[in-house]
Amino acid sequence: MSKLTWTITPQSPFRTPLQSDTLFGHICWAIRYALGEDRLVAFLHAYGPDHAPLLVSSGCPRGFLPMPVLKSITVEKEETLREKYFPKDEKRLDFYRALKRLSKTRYISHRLFSDVRDNLSAYEIYDFCFSKGLENNPDIIFSDEELPFDVSVETWHSEKNRLTDRAAHGKLYPLEDTFFREGTAFTVYLSNECFTPNELSSILEYIAVEGYGADKSVGRGAFSYELTAGWDLPAASDPNGYMTLSHYHPTTGETVDGYYDVSTKFGKLGGHWAAGVEGGPHKKPLLMFNPGSCFKSATPKSFYGGLIRGVHAKPEVVHYGIALPLPVRFT
Repeated sequence: MSKLTWTITPQSPFRTPLQSDTLFGHICWAIRYALGEDRLVAFLHAYGPDHAPLLVSSGCPRGFLPMPVLKSITVEKEETLREKYFPKDEKRLDFYRALKRLSKTRYISHRLFSDVRDNLSAYEIYDFCFSKGLENNPDIIFSDEELPFDVSVETWHSEKNRLTDRAAHGKLYPLEDTFFREGTAFTVYLSNECFTPNELSSILEYIAVEGYGADKSVGRGAFSYELTAGWDLPAASDPNGYMTLSHYHPTTGETVDGYYDVSTKFGKLGGHWAAGVEGGPHKKPLLMFNPGSCFKSATPKSFYGGLIRGVHAKPEVVHYGIALPLPVRFT
């Protein structure tokens, strides 16, 4: 399979996060419009228990990975860290403030992940940060409340009277826009074995022209992109498990022994089906593991999960639930 890095640079506010299942939906509609419906049907039928012609990760800030979801450190190990790096009693409060901040970390840098990938645990991550004085360094770690590259703003909109086709007097509603600082970019990892370089370029170019996510028709989700060969992922040399880089829904029989965060996804149909089809525009809710969730695996595979079927009245509708795994070694 060809490993590719899709770097997305926002050119406008976004209303929809760069999540693997949403990205896959955009790719499918781009295949439909750029390469034809027959090609899309054949592409989706190619997915099976041991075969995935295209893998897609969720987007991460360039140079960062999701914070691994790991077993919490014990009180004894907390005390070990405090005595090691904050031995003075008057520094005890500083230690617990730093520890709380580390526990809320959402992203960690490739540099940090590379140093702990072969001995992965919450204690090793915290110990590395304290040893290098990085617990307050946004170039290494940051949480949702400390994103250094964007800001979410509520923008107010007028409700529309559909009888008069005009704004309804005195009726407003808020929507959240995410604005990005200049130069902000996100990385999406792809593994491709079914499209030629020209076909893949056509697909991604279609998405870039059309825009991404909610309200793309009014300028949200505009971006430029670059597609390069290879991955820069810091994989473990002797893995005994993996961290998912995608939103993941396990298939029947898959073991999910590990630590994880979950979210409920409320999928919607796209393309011309969004205008109205039998069964409505909404998919059934799905519970999915979030990127950063970690699982043990004695025999790591190239992917986990599969396409989720039966999510809509139209049987041909599917939802992307495949994990693109990053091999790690847990302690």
